[in-house]
Amino acid sequence: MSDSGWITQREAARLLGVHPSLIPKMLRRGDLVARRERPSLSRAAVLELAGVRAAAAEARRAVKPSGPVPPDDEHDWLLAREAGVVMGVGPEAVKVRARRGRLPSVVHDRRRWFRRDHLELVKRADEVKRGRASPG
Repeated sequence: MSDSGWITQREAARLLGVHPSLIPKMLRRGDLVARRERPSLSRAAVLELAGVRAAAAEARRAVKPSGPVPPDDEHDWLLAREAGVVMGVGPEAVKVRARRGRLPSVVHDRRRWFRRDHLELVKRADEVKRGRASPG
């Protein structure tokens, strides 16, 4: 390891806890700045970046929700159980219809999500079909 305030990319990777191949990417993004001489990276700048990355990782861990997270906040999203209540069927029937393409859904974080407004439209369409099909 260098005694001066300058370190190699390999040493920077060790200090940052990343693979050495990530250092050139960090340089291209502007996260780090290199000088022409070798060793090329400022130890102080690398340690500062390590602190910023650690703080960001801690913030992500602190904000991580405990339950399933819907795909977005703009719509009212439901999981299969709640979707089944809206549709008047069980959760497995909702999943089967979605897999067959008969019910719109989105897979997000390994869970199938259903928009309430879409479910209500499909339910009304099914009711209309049944109303036309029955004599009367």
